[in-house]
Amino acid sequence: MVPDPARALFDVGAGELFASAKLVVSHGPVERLPAFLRAGLMDSVDSLCRGYQGPLQVSNGNPREGVQVAVVGAHASALLRLGLTVYFTELDRAIPDSGPWLRGLEASLGLPECAGLGAFVNAPGSGLPLHHDRFDQLLIQIRGQKELRYAPNSFVDNPDVSFSPINAAQADWAQAYRHGFPRTSDEILDRGLTTVTLRPGSALFMPAGTWHTTAGQPDEALSAVVVVRAPSRLAIVLNLLRHYAGQSPAWRARPYGGWAPEAAAAAGEHQALATLMTDLGERLRSLAPVDAFKAWWSEAFTTGAQGHYPMPVRFDRYIRLPNSSVRYEKGDSSAAELVTCVVSSGPTDRAQANTGLSISGEVRPVIEWVTRTSAAFSVEEACQAFPDCARDDLEQLFAWLSHAALIRPVPAPEWDRR
Repeated sequence: MVPDPARALFDVGAGELFASAKLVVSHGPVERLPAFLRAGLMDSVDSLCRGYQGPLQVSNGNPREGVQVAVVGAHASALLRLGLTVYFTELDRAIPDSGPWLRGLEASLGLPECAGLGAFVNAPGSGLPLHHDRFDQLLIQIRGQKELRYAPNSFVDNPDVSFSPINAAQADWAQAYRHGFPRTSDEILDRGLTTVTLRPGSALFMPAGTWHTTAGQPDEALSAVVVVRAPSRLAIVLNLLRHYAGQSPAWRARPYGGWAPEAAAAAGEHQALATLMTDLGERLRSLAPVDAFKAWWSEAFTTGAQGHYPMPVRFDRYIRLPNSSVRYEKGDSSAAELVTCVVSSGPTDRAQANTGLSISGEVRPVIEWVTRTSAAFSVEEACQAFPDCARDDLEQLFAWLSHAALIRPVPAPEWDRR
């Protein structure tokens, strides 16, 4: 595991840095930055423009007005010649060596996989108008000089939404800003902004919600940005409830009549929902917080937001995935008791993914038992079916089978168990 990356840049651990909720800047030589930010694609603006093939966004404006939009079919160098700021949004995919560093940062913060790496290249005179972002981030200066003007957010804590007075409000904007918001950028600018100058080797921690602008850069500048897209507590709970209440036919039912214009016609559906909400409120008392965090981990792997299955995590129940199958191949001749279990998974209208697992012959009956199931099964049921197998061994096997996509965790407690 990579040591806490924040400590090398800020002389404090990531946990302390992010918990401070204050903008922190640290200056030092560029040699202190991780190697992947000083070579290869990041060796120069030209090498980045030539080598990067991912999505781009562009922006420009002054502190009071501007725009940031995605672009396709245009080369980054051409966009820079137009005097724009170019945002390389998926730099972590283009620089595989950044992976261990990002995973180290997440581990230091006690988070699942959620940090991404991007880069901003500012043409002289360009930059972003006044706004604030949804997530905490690190800005690391690679080439040139960059001026950032900022101010703390006096309107709301933890907004969990990006916002600029000049742009359309997002759908979930009102919850955070219900007590008031700046009507214009001048309302923030007139209160005064603090200016910080970043030079090669500088690093800046910017908490979510911090007002800032980079408009009017004096020179061309290259900066890396690490965005930590950590979920909110609300998102963690809502995800668990989706997995938990989603097991109930009553919760899955469609609320026909609920929007009927006549109150009497809608009353029945309203009462049905009220009954379900009361029951759910009582059930919430029995849900364990650890299940909420495990369910998020499982969901992230299932949807592809997380590249690796959380092998150390243990679940109570699993379900066999459709279109998955297994076959066995002869194992290593030096270990005659081992065979290779090849799991084929994914849609059958295209080439399936194949994952080979080296297993002992003793667990082959367990895998064959799993492949015969269609309903969700529990670890306890597997222990009863195979009493000679240790529970730890079965749990480890199910983790590997989940990694290979033969099965998937059912991450919430059983709905019918009260």
